[in-house]
Amino acid sequence: MAARGLVPATPKDLTLILYSLTMDDDRDVAEEARKTLGGMPPGVFSTVLSDTGTRPGLLDYFARMLEDESHLQQILLNNSASDSTVAYLAEKTHSQALIGLIANNHERVARADCIVEALSKNPAVTRSTLDGVLEFLKLYLGKTSELPDLLEEEAPPAPGTDIAPQQDYAALLEEVNESFLDSIDLDAELVEDTGEEDVNTPDTHNPNVMVKISMLNIGQKIKLAILGNREARTILIKDPNRIVSKAVLKNPRLTDSEIVLISQSKIVNEDILREIAESRKWARLYQVKLALVNNPKTPPHMSINLLRQLREFDLRSLRWNRNLPGVISTAVKQIIQERREKK
Repeated sequence: MAARGLVPATPKDLTLILYSLTMDDDRDVAEEARKTLGGMPPGVFSTVLSDTGTRPGLLDYFARMLEDESHLQQILLNNSASDSTVAYLAEKTHSQALIGLIANNHERVARADCIVEALSKNPAVTRSTLDGVLEFLKLYLGKTSELPDLLEEEAPPAPGTDIAPQQDYAALLEEVNESFLDSIDLDAELVEDTGEEDVNTPDTHNPNVMVKISMLNIGQKIKLAILGNREARTILIKDPNRIVSKAVLKNPRLTDSEIVLISQSKIVNEDILREIAESRKWARLYQVKLALVNNPKTPPHMSINLLRQLREFDLRSLRWNRNLPGVISTAVKQIIQERREKK
């Protein structure tokens, strides 16, 4: 009955049930589940594909099953989709709209070489699109992607595309290997610590420093984020460009006290808080855990994971934080009740 979609469940739960049954040991059950899943109304697909709570495995299944461009676009825009799923679409899709969406997602491109490699294998990807991706990698920390298949065998381009013969990329890749950031000079005032920075007043900045930073291009900002002093770091961590702000977290001079302040900030991008919460180095610090949980911008599922690690006093204090999402407040009450029952 479940494989035929005859059990009472929400669309999201039903799709998850059916997806699980597609892997059932009973072939008849698995086949029936696949048929039911493939015949679900488009509206149901849209609801599931756009939900960030949808499991990566289910999104990957749909990416390989669906052909509708709007549905595939929803998968690519869903942060829960895995990099391997995006890489699959990067290699298989012939839609220029989807290829552009993949190539312009700089955050994924910067962290997943498999996506760049997949784009390089797709005959529908134009030379200009791939050049743009490689140029971005050159800009991003001098990063070089290892693309073994890019230079191995020359494949004829698909009709109507302007992708260049693969060996033409050799010179470009060699150029990428030379760090773009090495040639950037930075103002000493933005790099050298003066010893006068006050960590307790992160939002008070030297106007002269702010003017200098505002005049930098993205490459200069990235290098400054990695090498800059505390003043520069506290400004750039709030930069609207996520590549720049996330580069601050790579700065070797970043202190634990700064991470606490960043975790408390309601101005920084959500991705910054997510990266801190996922870092073993920083998430082990109790003050960081407490700051993340109290910050309404922290993704709820990450806050809930941290709640059980808080002390009784701090957990009770959270009940008075009116800025927290309702799901966090509910979780706090449940944990407090569980601890009472154990005593």
